[in-house]
Amino acid sequence: MSITPPDGARSPDVVAATGADAGAVRGDQRLRLLAALATALADASDPDEVARRAVKVLAGTPALPFVRLHLAGPDGPRPAAADGVEVPSASADGWPVAAVLADGMPRLLPPRSTDGGSAAPVVALLPVPDPDGDRPAGVLVAALAPGGPVDADARTFVELVAGQVGTALALARARRRRAADRAAPAELRLFQALVERSGDFIAVATPDGRTVYVNPAGRALVGLGDRERVDGLGLVDFAAPDARELWRTELIPTALREGHHRAESRLVRRDTGEAIDVDHQTFTVATGDGRDGTAFVATVARDVSDRQRALRRAEALARLAGALSSARGHEAIVEVVTTVGPAVVDAVALRVALARPGRTVLDVAGGDVPAERVPVDAEAPLARAVRDNAALPLTGVDGRTTGLCLPLRYGDGAALGALEVRWAGPVAEDEALRNLLDAVAGLCSQALQRAELTGSAQAMAGFAARLSVTRSTAEAIDVILDAASTALGAELPGLAMRDEGRRVRLWYHGDVPGTLAATFRDLTVDDPRPIVRALRDGERIVLRDRADFAARFPGLADPVGGHGLVTTVALPLFGAGRRPIAALGFGWRRERPLRDSDLALLDTVADLCEQTLERVRLAAAEHNLVTRLAGRLRSSSLTTPRGLEVATRYRPAMSGLHLGGDWYDLVRQEGDRLAVVLGDVVGHQVEAAADMAQLRTMLNTLIRLGVPLEEVFLRLTELLGVGFLGTCLVVVVDPRARTARVARAGHPHPVVLPAGAPPRTVQTENAMPLGMVDRPMTVTTVPFGPGDLLVAYTDGLVERRGRPYDEGVGALHRALVAVRDEPAEAIADALLRDLAGSEDDQALVVLRHLG
Repeated sequence: MSITPPDGARSPDVVAATGADAGAVRGDQRLRLLAALATALADASDPDEVARRAVKVLAGTPALPFVRLHLAGPDGPRPAAADGVEVPSASADGWPVAAVLADGMPRLLPPRSTDGGSAAPVVALLPVPDPDGDRPAGVLVAALAPGGPVDADARTFVELVAGQVGTALALARARRRRAADRAAPAELRLFQALVERSGDFIAVATPDGRTVYVNPAGRALVGLGDRERVDGLGLVDFAAPDARELWRTELIPTALREGHHRAESRLVRRDTGEAIDVDHQTFTVATGDGRDGTAFVATVARDVSDRQRALRRAEALARLAGALSSARGHEAIVEVVTTVGPAVVDAVALRVALARPGRTVLDVAGGDVPAERVPVDAEAPLARAVRDNAALPLTGVDGRTTGLCLPLRYGDGAALGALEVRWAGPVAEDEALRNLLDAVAGLCSQALQRAELTGSAQAMAGFAARLSVTRSTAEAIDVILDAASTALGAELPGLAMRDEGRRVRLWYHGDVPGTLAATFRDLTVDDPRPIVRALRDGERIVLRDRADFAARFPGLADPVGGHGLVTTVALPLFGAGRRPIAALGFGWRRERPLRDSDLALLDTVADLCEQTLERVRLAAAEHNLVTRLAGRLRSSSLTTPRGLEVATRYRPAMSGLHLGGDWYDLVRQEGDRLAVVLGDVVGHQVEAAADMAQLRTMLNTLIRLGVPLEEVFLRLTELLGVGFLGTCLVVVVDPRARTARVARAGHPHPVVLPAGAPPRTVQTENAMPLGMVDRPMTVTTVPFGPGDLLVAYTDGLVERRGRPYDEGVGALHRALVAVRDEPAEAIADALLRDLAGSEDDQALVVLRHLG
């Protein structure tokens, strides 16, 4: 290897001209530098250490002010070490290091002048020889002393430096291999010990999948005996049946192709068939020097069954919570718990027992048995868990735990039911499982409490709806006794109200035993019993049990407790001015602690009852007033013509001061004729009553003045104008002529029931309603002979919301046929009774021709 001087470098003649003394000095410096380099590199055992030591010794000396060393690597030269002054003669990025490494030829870069005009050094790039190989071990970059000659001695010097570094690199690699060879048996022994002691499943197989080794922990995990041979098993035989195809087609081929594969999978116990969740890694292991060695497939699997089980439980718990949040009602909640819940706790069956407040039986559902009712005082595990409000283990014949009964609790800790969990076999009740069971029980309890509150709200809404349509005190009391107890889940309700004088009357349903009812006869306001005390003093009395009754009412007989009630309540009901007007009593056959929510429910019941009783009391007084007023406004005929039987009725739309727009009038005419007038003015209250009175008066006057029937409604329009709207019917009955003449202004058609014939509607020509008649009306004449019935009515008798009008008329015809032989008064009563339920006023006139 020789270096050709670059252009501009000094020639040998120039060197000679400088004198022998300078050459001797440089030669001495170079020899001392080579000796120091040999000493520094003598014991280096790592190539990078060789590079660092060489650069440290060489750089910054007069002979070599700058040194950089690049070592050969798989991807080309890599900088290993550098030191010395900056080299301005060439950019490091432009040095042909890679070219020198590739062709093994040295390079000299000519000097470049600095800005100050001083001389720049020559940069030499020399391949570092590798005694063990054909290619350079690296590239030495060195800056030669500026101003000095680049002669044969200088070239020889840098070549000696590069050779010395190459020799040191070869010796370092040799030392490292020898150290590795000495350490290999120890490392192998350490590796074997780690594998043998590892708690993971470790197996090794040939590339075709034949197992050659399984470590002790792996044998225990998959149920292999210590002496059982594995050379007859394939690696895929350790996979769970549902995972073997994946191992065969993906895991092992990927490991062989790419060297490594990781996934979650499942192993199988060969003794029990139980699947085991694992974090599974598969990779290849090569023996020998990596060129002609044999590649084996190794698999390492870590048991993550607990983690997967916890994950599955968490997911199932989330599904249970979601399903419970959308379940409505106790039945739906029990269905969710018993169908979704088993997957959460790995159980074979769940059953739920509901202990409804104050009830003596539990409603039990779930599992593979039909729903049943179990007494709270029974010895069944579910009943004991509710009764004792404590968890109860269920054991098999060997005494090991196979199930558990957990109480379901309200927020205050009281039991609202119980949850029974049964597993396929014995279980170890650890803290994790108990926490999970507590979470399931908590979710179930919250859902049941929510359903109970929702049910109470719905019951209150139904109670309010039923009370809102009551029209009398008797109706209100009947609803209170029925619906209030249902909403509260109570039994044997009674309502005490003041009667004449100092007497108190107790209202109750037929389910109250006669012996119990007899003890509450002849009550007075001075009676010491709770329900009378609540009526007298306005005090709400809650007796938690019969011992509480005995303590608060010493010496007083307890017939209620004698008939099985345990917790009882006497609830005062107030009227105007907060004066007690009634007291509601009821109870439960099992002790029921009344929480704040229950007391609020009692207050709601009391408010609804109080409002209703006050409303129907006022409505009754107002109805009496309306009835008396109606009697004065309806009829002006004081006597009935000979040959006719007449019955009249008027019923307001509802209880209260509803002076409606419906009316009837009977006007006696000459010759025993009778004009029957029925009208309906739109609206209610005073305005409608005023319009009605005005129309009635005007029509009565027109008929008495003898205005022809066909002109009555025209004259009415002329007199009153068009400022009102309504309908009207005038029927003039002539018993002698045996006819009935009909004029109709938008009013319902009358009905005739001839003797021995079916009823028929009297059809007339279409006519405009009152206020719109502008011409004489067409009068229709129909036969009306002995035994015939004629019924005239307002639309409130037949119109019902949501029902076609013709169906109402048909119902009227059927009701008439059923009572056709009864007296007119009885017929009128029957029609109002059979055609009840109207939301409008009803006016009715029934006439019979007596012959």
